[in-house]
Amino acid sequence: MKQKTVLIAGGSGFLGRACTAYLQAQGWNVEWLSRNPTTTNDVKTWAWAPELCQMDVQAFEKADVVLNLAGLSLSDGRWTPHRKQAFIDSRISAVKTLSLHKPTDKDLYFISASATGFYGSYPEKREVTEVSASGSDFLATLCAQWEASATSSSFNRIAIARIGIVLHPSQGAYPVMVKPLRWGAGATPGTGSQGISWIHIADLVRAFEWLMNQERQGIFNFTAPNPVSMQVFMEQAAKKYRRPLWPMHVNESILGMVLGEKAVLACQGIYAYPEALNESGFKFLHSSIDQALKSV
Repeated sequence: MKQKTVLIAGGSGFLGRACTAYLQAQGWNVEWLSRNPTTTNDVKTWAWAPELCQMDVQAFEKADVVLNLAGLSLSDGRWTPHRKQAFIDSRISAVKTLSLHKPTDKDLYFISASATGFYGSYPEKREVTEVSASGSDFLATLCAQWEASATSSSFNRIAIARIGIVLHPSQGAYPVMVKPLRWGAGATPGTGSQGISWIHIADLVRAFEWLMNQERQGIFNFTAPNPVSMQVFMEQAAKKYRRPLWPMHVNESILGMVLGEKAVLACQGIYAYPEALNESGFKFLHSSIDQALKSV
């Protein structure tokens, strides 16, 4: 059987590296697109400059699947108007570059990342599935434009992965969220009722391969079946680290003085359910927050 190849845009990021390690272990050939095209860790790396809409078109030669994880991290810097536009531009330009340079004679399967921010962020409980409408705040606008660029691209077979908060022991949002708690200064941000739509890193990489193997199309929430409130999340994290969770809430306006508009990431959220993955037959290894936190 021919070894399949996945070309990852954004492969050097923490999600890309996790996917690379897992997919290689499953027998995939993994190649990257990078601004610094040096081949390391047994990963062939091709040059691209999405801000200039340029890339080495030879990157598509072996590819069966293109996985797009590229985009400027939302956790970097304050959300100034210039920075917010950069978040959007980095995502749109990545998809545009892939779409423009894809060979017309190759029918590649395309998975493009998005986020549960598509549905908007709320300080209270709000439940959604893949068929729910988009929100109207900045994150929702960003995700809607990101997805529209993918669905209008030159790829014919497309899946959109709306990713929730990824539970990884040392990277992404999770270690930032629990840092005050681990220092003994844990308190619940916001009302505590806002949703945490989470997914364990082990399930995220498995879900990507699940889609690749079946080449399923459509929208998929990459979230565990049981989203929780911020209050429950903090209580379970406090148990994991055996640290106190102080009986108080940190108001969004207070966090806003430190983080600016980015405080929405801590104080608002959504309860997103993975109906499409469930209906496809995907089985989660980590479906409850208490069990998942034990392994991060």
